[in-house]
Amino acid sequence: MGRINYNFDSRYYLTATLRRDGFSAFGQGNPRATFPSLALGWVISEEKFMKGISEFLDYGKIRLSYGENGNREIGRYAALAQLASANYLYTSPGGVNIPSGAVSTVNMANPNLRWERQYSVNFGLDFSLFGGKVSGAADYYIRNTSDLLVNRALPNITGFASVVTNLGKVDNSGF
Repeated sequence: MGRINYNFDSRYYLTATLRRDGFSAFGQGNPRATFPSLALGWVISEEKFMKGISEFLDYGKIRLSYGENGNREIGRYAALAQLASANYLYTSPGGVNIPSGAVSTVNMANPNLRWERQYSVNFGLDFSLFGGKVSGAADYYIRNTSDLLVNRALPNITGFASVVTNLGKVDNSGF
């Protein structure tokens, strides 16, 4: 992970972050992912053109940010097929029951399993008015999540009930 912060004249702010993460539960082709973010801030109350309203605006900052994040909330080795042992009785041609061991595949492998990804954009305003008597923040966000990690139901003919896969997308936004 790396982060750069920059501040010019206590008015203009920049933060850039880059994260590379890995998790062995994902498929062989996708164990790692890169997640960037960028944030900009402008303290507009420090600008000369805002001095005319400084009698009631103490502080005003406009913010804009973009970021990506990953979700890995699946079981360890979920992309791999797992084996289970069991015992069954084999009946010989002579009618004698003979206990015997068996190994079977419990779940279907998914070598293409990858990180669930969330993309977010945020626009915000921080303010303080009338000597700090009124202050607050207002934010608008857009958040899109793709490649959701889900157990997808499979037809009985496959021999498996489900497989962990990336499926679907969720979009939301609000104030």
